[in-house]
Amino acid sequence: MPAQSRSVMAPGELASVCAFYELGAVRSVYAFNRGSRQSPKAILETERGKYLIKRRARGRDDPSRVASSHDLQLFLHAAGFPTPAIIGTRHGNNSMAQLDGRVYEVFAFVEGEAFDRTPEPCEDAGRQLARLHALVRDYRSRWPAPAWTPEQHDRVATQLGEIAARGVASREARRLGAVFDRLRPALAGPGEPQMLHADWHPGNMVFRGSTVAAVLDFDAARLGPVLVDIASGSLQFSMTRVGVNPDDWPDGLDAHRFAAFLRGYGPEAAGAGLGALPAMMGAALVGEVVAPIAATGTFAGRDPGPFLRMVCRKTEWLIENASKIDALASHAARGG
Repeated sequence: MPAQSRSVMAPGELASVCAFYELGAVRSVYAFNRGSRQSPKAILETERGKYLIKRRARGRDDPSRVASSHDLQLFLHAAGFPTPAIIGTRHGNNSMAQLDGRVYEVFAFVEGEAFDRTPEPCEDAGRQLARLHALVRDYRSRWPAPAWTPEQHDRVATQLGEIAARGVASREARRLGAVFDRLRPALAGPGEPQMLHADWHPGNMVFRGSTVAAVLDFDAARLGPVLVDIASGSLQFSMTRVGVNPDDWPDGLDAHRFAAFLRGYGPEAAGAGLGALPAMMGAALVGEVVAPIAATGTFAGRDPGPFLRMVCRKTEWLIENASKIDALASHAARGG
């Protein structure tokens, strides 16, 4: 199966985008190959500083949606939350540039390290998520914001059916569909909606030691219950993996990192409905892997079979250990 190519920005495209801004004389520019393959990024080092230039991926580049996520980031940045500064355009100080039907953003680059998979940064990531939720509890965007709804679980089930019908990894998709059906009765209801980051994972953060130096990528920000973010963070910060082959990844989560994340979030997590947390973690995992496979037939350009098998095993483990996970989460959130 051919690898999915990464979208890039051509030199002329970069030059045209830079013309919208006052960034200073350029010293160096190079591709920054992280995140979505459909959203190319480049690092620009100039006499005034270091910047990240990003072209929004198709489907997430509607200007009103971009404006909604920018409004949230500007609000958080003004409140002292660790989000990178958005650089305004030369004329009008707009938070985005539009060129040939595409949308571009420029951010101040934040130096730091990647997640080191130890409990300490997990705890600060939980703490920062709780802080974000508290800051935006009464926030209202000046732009229409998309919303998370439980119907998204129906969409995942439909996507699994579409994958099975294609004949590529169809057996794995059917098996995962059956596991997902077992999961769904335990999923949480809608809950009280507020703004969410909606993609809370280590790859969207920059760390300095055990501290979150910056939270990135608000492209998916939307209204929804806070348990959506808590489930995503609990899953992503406790995922266990060994090597590059998903068939070799262990079924269970890392209990120390899981507990550290919930301990960082604190007692407010109890009010979010932790009883549904294992099922919501499973749904987050299934949705994360199924959506790109349904769209492209691959997972990051790779054979989807091993990833579907891995998700199936891990989701079954979450179902079978739900009571233990609930008890651990409740104890950790109380400071244990």
